[in-house]
Amino acid sequence: MDYRVERGLADLKAAGLLTDIGGDWSKLPAGCALKSDSRTVGPGDIFACVVGDHVDGHRFIGQALASGVSCLLVQRPVSDVSIPWIQVKNVRAAMGFLAAALFDEPADKLKMFAVTGTQGKSTTSYMIRSILQSCGIRCGLLGTIVYDDGEKAVLADRTTPESDEVQSFLKKMTDNGCQACSMECSSHGIVQGRLSGCRFDGAVFTNLTPEHLDFHKTMENYFAAKCELFHQYLKDGAAVAPNAASEYGRRLAAEFPRAMTWALEAPARLVGENVSLSSDGGEFDLLLDGKRLARVHIPLTGRYNVENALGAAAVCLASGCDEKSVVAGLEGMPQVPGRMERLTLENGVRVIIDYAHTADSLEALLSTLRPLTRGRLVSVFGHGGDRFAGHRPLLGKAAAQKADRIFITMDNPRTEDPRAIAEQIAEGVKEVRTDDCWSIDLPRDAAIFKALDWCREGDLVALSGKGPEPYLEINGVKHPYSDRGTVEEWARRKGLQIL
Repeated sequence: MDYRVERGLADLKAAGLLTDIGGDWSKLPAGCALKSDSRTVGPGDIFACVVGDHVDGHRFIGQALASGVSCLLVQRPVSDVSIPWIQVKNVRAAMGFLAAALFDEPADKLKMFAVTGTQGKSTTSYMIRSILQSCGIRCGLLGTIVYDDGEKAVLADRTTPESDEVQSFLKKMTDNGCQACSMECSSHGIVQGRLSGCRFDGAVFTNLTPEHLDFHKTMENYFAAKCELFHQYLKDGAAVAPNAASEYGRRLAAEFPRAMTWALEAPARLVGENVSLSSDGGEFDLLLDGKRLARVHIPLTGRYNVENALGAAAVCLASGCDEKSVVAGLEGMPQVPGRMERLTLENGVRVIIDYAHTADSLEALLSTLRPLTRGRLVSVFGHGGDRFAGHRPLLGKAAAQKADRIFITMDNPRTEDPRAIAEQIAEGVKEVRTDDCWSIDLPRDAAIFKALDWCREGDLVALSGKGPEPYLEINGVKHPYSDRGTVEEWARRKGLQIL
């Protein structure tokens, strides 16, 4: 048996996941790969039969055998197969351990940094990467926007990939000369075991607000899912950086006496003071344990982006990065796609594209933009279908309290009627406003065209909810779509330049 497979089996046993093994292991080829998608397996691969919410991988064993796989990773007993098999309690959780062993434990060869929380994960992970690169450390990235292995970036299809994919990307990072990885860790990914095979050198907790309650049911369950990252996936002596301005962050910090707490408006070790915001970004004084380190300018506006910067700085400082490199990394970071992404049109209208998709994040976005608006503030947004419907009127109220004009549209309606979703949002608007400041406009590109047609010089348009996503999901089909591309197409038709 290949020593990597032996090591993987030992790891599965140590994790309490291994149930049984069978078959002729002498026939297992060396250097085999683990895959969970029956459409991509080939000769010699190990096929992992993931049991998901909608699809059971065991249904595709016949297809995988026809493709020439050399081994099966299963959750239920199998019979009448001539190849080796490994039975485990949970295939999804087991994949990472086995894939990590097959790839020679790539996470052990990298400085691994995790970011979890409801909001701010993507921006914080980009900031961590920028800081590490300013320290001369080549860093890969896994998150909601892209998976970047140090040589090539591909659009992400979920925040945290399946564990076999995570290990594959980490292996590519080590092959490409990366010394570190900055990774977003979603609550779904944590509780489903997609982090198995990973151990982190540092982890940031950003905040916790109501989201994904269709999955977690309660905020305590949601918080417990986030806490698993810190209790199960950290290396000894890892840096823990919780947000002390969050009640949940303070609860987490209480469990880690050496935590590098951070905050804007609460007692913490790392603090941001004297914040100044403009359309070009934000400035603040950075203080550690009461000592002023520097005046920092970040190229992203919004108080919440100052908070993101504090979280990134906290975990990097606690991990040994020097102060100058931390400041240089924050000040030199590129614009994050779909996170306060700025477009200025030749006609004097400005557009902000952002991923804000909860009531709290939409209110924070519009509150940030309100004082930066020279004319009127326009809000264009919707809400995803098959998600926590209770958010919808709250989104409407948040927009009605801050925006001058509201265009309610669609945002990944999935299996729901987009107009019904929009009407639920409108109920929240009507609780706050009695004027004709809003309309329902479908589809999304038509709403953006109408909003831009309505605007005049000095107006600012916030396109929120989609961020960098390159699709609209309708009835199970992902149709190519981009907020930025829609703005570019409107400008092209009008003969206007984007400056």
